[in-house]
Amino acid sequence: MRGMGRWIACLAVAAATGCGQGHVIFNVDALSFLRPSGDDNIPYDLPGGFTADSSVAQFFALPGGLGKSTINTVSITAAAAIVNATGGGNMVFDVFFSKKQAGLFTGTPYVSAASGPVSGVDSVPLLPPTTVSPGDTVFNSDSVWVGIRAHLTSNPPLLPHMTGRLRLTELSVHIVINDKIF
Repeated sequence: MRGMGRWIACLAVAAATGCGQGHVIFNVDALSFLRPSGDDNIPYDLPGGFTADSSVAQFFALPGGLGKSTINTVSITAAAAIVNATGGGNMVFDVFFSKKQAGLFTGTPYVSAASGPVSGVDSVPLLPPTTVSPGDTVFNSDSVWVGIRAHLTSNPPLLPHMTGRLRLTELSVHIVINDKIF
């Protein structure tokens, strides 16, 4: 099966390189890589009156040779839902990308969306806009880290813990490269 996987990957790269005008286009469903490990759900349990972050991170190996190419555009589409069980508060959902794990949650997120007030048993969709980052060097590498962060602020201390989970519903990356892979 390993050989079959490599063969399919080679076909995908071959198909992508036939895009014309020297561009290679990759469409990656990053969420499908996060689901098997459970990283598509971020649980939270926060006492009333507190602020905290909860996050997950995942390493991705990219096709070899990207370091020789230049990025034309990167479009990221992300969506999530808050599945709150108890308590209430607010949440900000952020998506980060980095070449190294150490710098993953620093700087400006690629995608960010705020929930507004959430309380009790509730499910709130977070649908941030697609972000376009032309010429981004983060994807000019053989590997990339993706990090998902939920920044929570719970209601005043006398109310119950804010518990539940942030569930990713979409995370896809569209990368257009000026072809210099070969």
